[in-house]
Amino acid sequence: MSNNISLGLYDSPRKLLEAIAKVVPVPTSLKVTDVSTGIMNQGQENERPWANLTAVDSDLYEQFKSIGQEEYCPTFKLKLKNYLGESLFTLQGQEISFEKYEVAFMLDKYKQPTGLALVIELADISSN
Repeated sequence: MSNNISLGLYDSPRKLLEAIAKVVPVPTSLKVTDVSTGIMNQGQENERPWANLTAVDSDLYEQFKSIGQEEYCPTFKLKLKNYLGESLFTLQGQEISFEKYEVAFMLDKYKQPTGLALVIELADISSN
């Protein structure tokens, strides 16, 4: 697989994400460092639960920790697709693995991209 991404215009944000996904290295195992949950559109007819996990590459985290710089270890944001309100706090501090994921843009309040997130079905996550 090539680690190069060709610069230029893409027909859609989806095509750009597909190109980026091919060159973003994702470890086979991650350690969950934080769990966030909430209700989207609370009080409205279309309200639904949401959940995100923040995770780090365990090996890379240990390298940062060995020099006292663990707070600077790069993180992965995992957005859980089809989350139905299940308790996730047992995942805190756990090693997890997954095979299937999508790459999505993280957006600020102005809908401008600020980074990338992995979108994963909760059922596709296994605890190691």
